[in-house]
Amino acid sequence: MARVRIVDGTLREGEQSPGVYFNKEEKLQIARELDRIGVPLLDVGMPSVSAEEVEAISAVAREGLRASIGVSVRLRRNEVDQAVACGAGEVFIICPVSPLHVRYKLAMDEEGVRGLAEEVVLYASRKGLVVNLVAEDASRAETPFLCSLLRDAHHWGARRTFICDTVGVMEPFGMRALVERIREEIPQEMELGVHCHNDLGLATANTLAAVEAGVEYPSVTVNGIGERAGNPPFHEVVVALEKVLHREHGIDMGRLYDLSQLVERCSGIFISPHAPIMGLNAFRHESGVHVDGMLKNSETYKRLDPHEVGKNSSFVLGKHTGTQAIRHILQERGYEANEEEVKEILRRVKERKSAEGKEEIRRMVGEVKLFYERCLNFPHEDFWEIVEEVLEKDG
Repeated sequence: MARVRIVDGTLREGEQSPGVYFNKEEKLQIARELDRIGVPLLDVGMPSVSAEEVEAISAVAREGLRASIGVSVRLRRNEVDQAVACGAGEVFIICPVSPLHVRYKLAMDEEGVRGLAEEVVLYASRKGLVVNLVAEDASRAETPFLCSLLRDAHHWGARRTFICDTVGVMEPFGMRALVERIREEIPQEMELGVHCHNDLGLATANTLAAVEAGVEYPSVTVNGIGERAGNPPFHEVVVALEKVLHREHGIDMGRLYDLSQLVERCSGIFISPHAPIMGLNAFRHESGVHVDGMLKNSETYKRLDPHEVGKNSSFVLGKHTGTQAIRHILQERGYEANEEEVKEILRRVKERKSAEGKEEIRRMVGEVKLFYERCLNFPHEDFWEIVEEVLEKDG
């Protein structure tokens, strides 16, 4: 089976998470870490966003990373020129393909889109860029039109294409069928990628189904950050490739946790404690039944060794703790206790935990809400202050 090549979009799609932005130094930090971990292709931003974005992209392009540096552009020649000026080696040309997007976003028909795509793909190819045609909203496109456009795109110079489930409406069986159909219809030389969204919680499943059907370039973001409900989390896709599909991917899994923590700090998007693999509780156990099983054989409640992804496992004391956990913790510190003493220690642990109350939790909930309002938003009062300054000045 062909090796899977991860495409990371944290610095472009991930930064489109409402309220998230990365400054130049953060983009450089994240890009370096993605390069160290083994990602071969990065989408580092959209030059059309701002002058600051151009500066940050250019800085990443000058880093001399092993990864190929790509940027996203719309169907506009001037944005291709911006990509060249930034020093990017690849472009992700976003091409709407569904009837909804073609009609309402571009105010065109299918042939109009085909003509515009031909112009921009040819232009980018002649500029020496590696061209990725990103079929936006492909999961809601008319399949015959989609396939014919992708065939033409390869003829115009596109090296690969990305099938996008832009609003997360696909399910794994449908995704597999769509990718198999496209793989049959387009030239074998054209490389195939997939870009999924997590609106219904199916982004990782759809991505893996696409890989099984022939996709070589799955698109991910660190911690799954992205528009609305985000994208397939980098760590989920990589671990599933390793442990479920048994595919080569070239990623240093031991660095996954450090990468996740870096992006959490830079984005302000916190990982839920019960999130798979990277969540605080992913390798922690409190339930007496589970701890008893783990102590007898760790495989009873563990599919993945946490050390493989740079984490550790632990036991947590609380309401559901059992005597085996107490004995284990005592033995680790060299303490001895009889049956009655163990039970008394356990009783007091549970009593003290229950007596804590929920005040601290309620306080933290309020602080998190306030943080999101302030830091993952733009205050309306600040907006109207700017409006008044500008309109007063112009007046």
